[in-house]
Amino acid sequence: MAFAKDDAFALLEKALHEGRLGHAYLISGTPGSGVNEFADELAGLFLENGEIAVHLHPDFHAIEPGSKSRRLLVEQVRDLEEAIHRTPDRGSRKVAVIRDADRLMPQAANAFLKTLEEPPAGSLLLLTSELPEALLETIRSRCISVVLYSREALPPDSREEHLAAEMAKFFGPGSRADATAAFGFTRIFRDLLEDAREIASERTKEELAAEKAHYGKGIEGDWDNREEVLKASAESEALQERSHLLGLIANYFGSALRHQHESGEPDREESLRLLRCLDAAEKLRSSLERGIQEALALEAGFLELMTASRSE
Repeated sequence: MAFAKDDAFALLEKALHEGRLGHAYLISGTPGSGVNEFADELAGLFLENGEIAVHLHPDFHAIEPGSKSRRLLVEQVRDLEEAIHRTPDRGSRKVAVIRDADRLMPQAANAFLKTLEEPPAGSLLLLTSELPEALLETIRSRCISVVLYSREALPPDSREEHLAAEMAKFFGPGSRADATAAFGFTRIFRDLLEDAREIASERTKEELAAEKAHYGKGIEGDWDNREEVLKASAESEALQERSHLLGLIANYFGSALRHQHESGEPDREESLRLLRCLDAAEKLRSSLERGIQEALALEAGFLELMTASRSE
């Protein structure tokens, strides 16, 4: 059962006051449900942190994906474990948060199992994820699940709607999963990115023109530099949109995987197929984040995704 943030927080606050709060929670939800914010709020409550930002508390410890591959590494987990096993600096409680826990590398996830099984006294372990199905079952089974939903889901914009329609066409039941389809989907995705870049570029031109009109010619020598700054900002917007659209692709397969598990009797072969697709989508995102040439990375990545989507 999914809860709104306020309702879930009230239940856990009551459990804390009654001495029934568990030691490990997996806080999950769809994008926009606020899983990380909820973890911070719960940590603040547990540490009795009052109005001060919980990140400033000496007994609050958190890790998140930070490598180029956007994975949580075993070194990060070991540092977190070392911190959580130390004596608290203030009071008798401490909190460890693992953000985007579905990005734990297998070695890192296994390294954290012993802490989940035998947590230090006075500790609260919080894992957050928008894709909990990608976590090892050994991790999920050791945590109490808190599923959040967003009361105010934002309506999809035109690019999101277009991508959703194309995902259903290219990856839905009975779709062609071959190289021709992969290149067709790549072309559609690149068109969406080009649209985002054009809009950002036009906004840049309008902003520059407005600044020139406002400030006149008094700083003529600075305009070239200012134009370069705005162009860089426009490209940054386009890259953020690219990351967002890739996230929607991953969420398409993640939602299907969630539905499989919620059905009570998941189809093992279909679950494996969806996991392959998720892995291919993540590899594509990692390739782009490493700076591989965009057109080449998209063609290779979507071909691999199309191959992964085939039923075996």
